[in-house]
Amino acid sequence: MLALRASVNSRRRLVSLARISAQDRRSQFVEAAIKVMSREGLERTTTRRIAEEAGAPQGAFHYAFRDKNELLTDVVGAVTMQVERVLRDAVDPTLGLAAAIEDGLQAFWQHVVSDDGLQLMQYELTIFCQRTEGFAWLAEWQYARYASAALEVFQAAAAHEPGPLDIDMTDLTNFLVAAMDGLVIQYEVTHDEQRCQRDLFNVIRAATLLTGLEPRILTA
Repeated sequence: MLALRASVNSRRRLVSLARISAQDRRSQFVEAAIKVMSREGLERTTTRRIAEEAGAPQGAFHYAFRDKNELLTDVVGAVTMQVERVLRDAVDPTLGLAAAIEDGLQAFWQHVVSDDGLQLMQYELTIFCQRTEGFAWLAEWQYARYASAALEVFQAAAAHEPGPLDIDMTDLTNFLVAAMDGLVIQYEVTHDEQRCQRDLFNVIRAATLLTGLEPRILTA
């Protein structure tokens, strides 16, 4: 009887696996990988741990990806798209650029503090890509996507301003991306939320003043 049950359960698992498309299986492993890497770090993340998190047999991993590096490419794409969605969802371009800067940066900051491990994992991935032959392009692509998404959002908001701005939008975006990167690192090291919130306010105010507009928030 036990052998019969085991056989039935095994067939059920095989049917369940067969019903999952290759793309859905890849997405399942990417989501699981992000959770494991955020929680345990890149070094300790193995295909076995990812499969366990996904609730799938380890062998299924090798049907979805050629190797761990191919998975990491999809992971970088997924976490980059997360940040893009946070920014786009937070900003109403019709409110103008000052509001876009404040709303976009505040929303991104909430995304940062909501998951420490996720932020550390993204820096680990960037360093891994820079140090791994043939993967430097991925770090460059990730950074360029962040800047491109921010530029698109802020340009849409700038289009609702009645007059010219005091700074080129590409320069403004580069300043904001660099400033927020530094702020994230400071938070990960100090976890001083009050200090980081003050610095976030200063970044928002400085960026808005660079455009020639009046900041929407006047005090930290």
